[in-house]
Amino acid sequence: MNPRIEKIISIDPFIIRALWTDKQVRTIDFGRFLSEYFDKEESIFHRILNKNAFLGAKTDGRTIYWEGITEMEDYNGEVISAPLDFCPDVLFEQSVLEE
Repeated sequence: MNPRIEKIISIDPFIIRALWTDKQVRTIDFGRFLSEYFDKEESIFHRILNKNAFLGAKTDGRTIYWEGITEMEDYNGEVISAPLDFCPDVLFEQSVLEE
């Protein structure tokens, strides 16, 4: 199993530097990783490729997520606000170790 994101160190437009649980600092360039979605307004990923929305990234000690970016249906059938998150293994694969 790959390490998880322990802490976000910095957030710049589309780039996040994070401390991982293996104590290494890695950078994820979401602008590169999600480049095909900049022009796809119908995509859920397009919603975080807005500078202000992107800067709202958070971590839960496992992955990176953005609150209120999407919606989901709860057990009662009610549509509620939901976060957009990424599998931490995908983020690890997309990240670059800082030297």
